[in-house]
Amino acid sequence: MKKFYILLAALAAMTMTAQTQLQGTVNVGDFDEPQATYNGSYFDMAPTNFYIAHTGAQMLYTPAELADLQDKDNVKITKLTFKFLCEDYETYTRDIKVSLKAIDETEFAVNDQGIKQFFNFDEPQLEFEWSCDMVDYYYDDGEIVFDLTNNPFSLEAGKTLLVTAIFDAQDDDNCTMGSDYVPFYTSGISSKAMVYTNNWTSFVEYAQGDDFPDATAMLGCGTNVELPVTKIDYTYEEQEEPQVYFLTGTFNRWGEQGAAPNIAFMEDEEGNLAASVDLVAYDRFKVITVDETGETIWYGGTVEDPNPEYPYFWVTEELLGHGLTIFPGDEYKDLIVFEDGKYTLYLSPALRSPAGSLILTVTKEEEVPTAVTDINVDNIASVKYVNLAGQVSATPFEGVNIQVTTMKDGSKKAVKVIR
Repeated sequence: MKKFYILLAALAAMTMTAQTQLQGTVNVGDFDEPQATYNGSYFDMAPTNFYIAHTGAQMLYTPAELADLQDKDNVKITKLTFKFLCEDYETYTRDIKVSLKAIDETEFAVNDQGIKQFFNFDEPQLEFEWSCDMVDYYYDDGEIVFDLTNNPFSLEAGKTLLVTAIFDAQDDDNCTMGSDYVPFYTSGISSKAMVYTNNWTSFVEYAQGDDFPDATAMLGCGTNVELPVTKIDYTYEEQEEPQVYFLTGTFNRWGEQGAAPNIAFMEDEEGNLAASVDLVAYDRFKVITVDETGETIWYGGTVEDPNPEYPYFWVTEELLGHGLTIFPGDEYKDLIVFEDGKYTLYLSPALRSPAGSLILTVTKEEEVPTAVTDINVDNIASVKYVNLAGQVSATPFEGVNIQVTTMKDGSKKAVKVIR
């Protein structure tokens, strides 16, 4: 038995599904119309305060706060925005470092002495200088934005997002009073933030010292801080429903009611879309699908046909195993095979061809009879010859012919003959 092989790797594990990247926003607290501002000490404000030169805050955004993200694929955090209220008109400049980390914990740990512990944090994903003239926000809402668009952070579903925000003053430009600058906070989400405050030592230096991770009042730490109102922008992927394709043709009377059903292209073990069908010589077929409106779309071939009376795209033996581009639309030609046999057809997107086109690769598993003598002459109903142009005759054409023999039981046999 002769086999025609193709390089399946060239079909590139094709599933014909697509993923679309979408954007979303989740608000922790009432970000659009925040009401509560921190009214305690300067070491109870997150993500920072401008009364102290060096601050560090760790904020836990648990799966409960990020419930909208849990059913989404490939979530990436692109931006965090915090709101504050200002009653000052000075200019403040801070060097900011932001580190994001996905953890399993939803609470800060407590050691044997009852001291809360900061989490270890990774190298910052974002470092930038932030300078703001507070007169622009005098008695108005201002925003601090951590823009991670160029280095988004992937967050796995079910994980807590740990945000470590480090603010270091370049000069002695602190607020005169702790209440001159106050962030808005989420009333009710308590103990999900801790802060470090110091006028001489940065949070980075503290994290490298012997006192870390103990969060003690002596070190200027607040340990029961409520989360600040936060707007979190993110991207995610949504997998579209796979497009379903079918093979239809004269072998099933073009899918007519009561005839054999259309043959669906299904994923094989390698992830390729494939359909297998027994074809008889001169069988015609097309690939079809149904669009979102319920309309059937037909895919066929396109060739320069010298004989419009037989507008077929012949799948010759030379084309077996090669990618054939097929196009959607009624004007494209039916595909037709020369020989009986079991055919397997593979479907893949046409990456470099016109939009909407597909690549169809046809393989044949079985060899057909090699001579008409293999057939019992008494059972023959008719014999005709088809040339490569699709012309039909009772006698052979010059060159290559397909001799199609129709049996009295309606079956057909085909052999290639050369005159």
